[in-house]
Amino acid sequence: MDIIEKLKQTYDKMLEDEKLVPLDELREEYSLFQRKFSPERLKGLDGEALIETMFNVSNRDSLTYWLEFKNDDEFNTYTYGSIAGGSAYKFVMFKRRKDNKWVTGNPQDPDILSIDEAIDLGRKLRDSLVNGAELIEKLDEDAPIEDYIKLQENLDNILVENMSNLGWVHKYYHMIYPNKIETFHSTKWQRHALISSHIKPIQDDKLYIMSGQIMEIVRKTGLETVYAAMSSMVTLFGPPVNYYRIGTTGDGKSYWQDMKEGGYISIGWPALGDLREYGEMKKTEMKEELRKKFEENYPNDARIIGRFVSQVLTFYYDIKIGDIVVTVDGEKVLGIGKVIGEYEYIDDLDFPHCIHIEWIYIADDDVYLENPREGIMTAVYRYKDLDNILAIEKLKDLGELSVEKEVRPLVSFDGVIADIQNVLKRKKQVILYGPPGTGKTYYAEKASREMASRDMYNKAFEDLSEFEKQFILGDGRTSGLVRICCFHPSYGYEDFIEGIKPNIVNGKTQFEIKDGIFKSLCLEAEEKLDQKFYLIIDEINRGDISRIFGELIMLIEVGKRNKDIVLPISSKPFRVPENVYIIGTMNTADRSIALLDVALRRRFGFIELMPDYSLLENVNFEGLPLDKWLKEVNKEIVNNIGKDARNLQIGHSYFLENEKPIRDIYKFKDIVKEDIIPLIEEYCYGDYDLMANILGQGIVDAKNQRIRHELFDSSDISNFVNALLQPWPDLKTFVDDIEESIDGEDDDEY
Repeated sequence: MDIIEKLKQTYDKMLEDEKLVPLDELREEYSLFQRKFSPERLKGLDGEALIETMFNVSNRDSLTYWLEFKNDDEFNTYTYGSIAGGSAYKFVMFKRRKDNKWVTGNPQDPDILSIDEAIDLGRKLRDSLVNGAELIEKLDEDAPIEDYIKLQENLDNILVENMSNLGWVHKYYHMIYPNKIETFHSTKWQRHALISSHIKPIQDDKLYIMSGQIMEIVRKTGLETVYAAMSSMVTLFGPPVNYYRIGTTGDGKSYWQDMKEGGYISIGWPALGDLREYGEMKKTEMKEELRKKFEENYPNDARIIGRFVSQVLTFYYDIKIGDIVVTVDGEKVLGIGKVIGEYEYIDDLDFPHCIHIEWIYIADDDVYLENPREGIMTAVYRYKDLDNILAIEKLKDLGELSVEKEVRPLVSFDGVIADIQNVLKRKKQVILYGPPGTGKTYYAEKASREMASRDMYNKAFEDLSEFEKQFILGDGRTSGLVRICCFHPSYGYEDFIEGIKPNIVNGKTQFEIKDGIFKSLCLEAEEKLDQKFYLIIDEINRGDISRIFGELIMLIEVGKRNKDIVLPISSKPFRVPENVYIIGTMNTADRSIALLDVALRRRFGFIELMPDYSLLENVNFEGLPLDKWLKEVNKEIVNNIGKDARNLQIGHSYFLENEKPIRDIYKFKDIVKEDIIPLIEEYCYGDYDLMANILGQGIVDAKNQRIRHELFDSSDISNFVNALLQPWPDLKTFVDDIEESIDGEDDDEY
């Protein structure tokens, strides 16, 4: 299937999943922006009104604020491509918040402007922006690439202060002329889109030439808006990646088969040890330490050592999840893979420095890139030649034919997991609540890992390799896509969002701002928008939720995602991205759902989990049918405990082991003794008459205020079973009646 058809299919799926902004909403926002900031409107401004309207980023009604930050019911700037990142110097001039001074230059050499100097510079920038708009106005909507090449040349000539290379200028022109300029406002994203479309950029450092090439793709899709086509590209192609050459031989030996079968890439120099032991050392500091290690263990010419150090640093620091690696033997391509894991050190390998990958393409014959000598004689090298990168992309598309994957077909979720998926799709956060032992944590973990597995690998979790599972769940050193924390009375904002924590440095205590689990997850999710992240909050109602979430209780709401808020401790802007999902669990025996903060209840969906007796069917202990007995016990809890007794029932999972009902009567006896009876004692506050009403006089000696522990200590099972059945003798089932059902026991997971 060609790229155009894939883009159309992607669009259809996004439309079906309601992931696209409605056309009337798009038109309204474009119209609003054009009324406020059209070239004619900008030409009518002067003096302080000009620079305040165009360049004061702190002014929420300014052009620069709308282009980078505005995200509310009136206008969502992220719909039209992001220009986030960098400093305010990218706007050429800005009003500094701390002292209200107008500044230009760069962070290393700021230039403070007087008000007259700021107005003069503002006029100059405004005039350039308007002149450029007039050039684009004359461009036909179906202009050929030659016209865009000419446009780039003209913009380079008339725009001052390097404006023809600035993302905010490109975004402005898109907002004014949405059918002529696309929504990738950096050459990195444009280059990625073209390469992924199997098109070589004419000049990969020119925004408007590549705009022309991308607009040709947009027109071929036939989609109704540029936004629709660009959104499909983002979904289909993902974020920009780098491409790396990885050598596979060392000391005359090939390690390719090991890499292919193990699902990893690796490099040698084992004497360097585990690179993670350098901790959070800066790259420049680590470079010096590695140089020393090389000199001690691999003495060589200083220039060669320098190259080796650079390659190791590239492997450790630069290769990221999602990047593409090409394993080679000299000039010959052996395989192409996608990075799916972080760095790992495996000390029993000759090439011990490893990164796990998913193979996309395995070469059967002799395969070479366009310029096969690029990066020759290196262990690690980042490809720069566009012809080579384009060839790699084309080989990737052949990968589905060359790498066979035996994976069972996916089936749709059902039951509780389907309910969780539906709520998360609608609200992005859900709370599973119910009595103890009803599988709340189990379903939270299973749903999150299954959804993450399908999102990332399009496979069920059990079909993943061990490393793929580690990528989903983490490996003890690095965090995965699914993370878990547990709230408790002393859990606080500093654990969840950020706080000031002590750190010992050179024997002295220093206090540093440390990110909490939720902030860390959100920051990583912001960098990896093509991946979905899940946070499980176990026992969410046991913490002081208002204190733990703080101001972020607003940001987790669906309509408030991607809005910035300044955190009070670090004073840095922060947002909760769209690809973060929260699953909370709540034991209603601890605290009623009615006591939850109203703001929290409005932002979460809720799914109740109650005892599921069907999971215990056909389990019989010496005539005691487990499902029926548990059901009767729960009836008595509801009848005797009083208010909220429904939330105090005993869940089925007390009697499950490895997701299956227990069959060992001695384990059953231990569960009753060590789990069920203490729970009932807690519910009844030591009232033995009440306990006897629930469990029966056979277990509870109400007259002498004690539990009949001799039943548990005796090896006579029949007395124990008869005591449990004493309140409900009609439950007793003879073994002959159940032999057939035991022989055909159900092994389904719950």
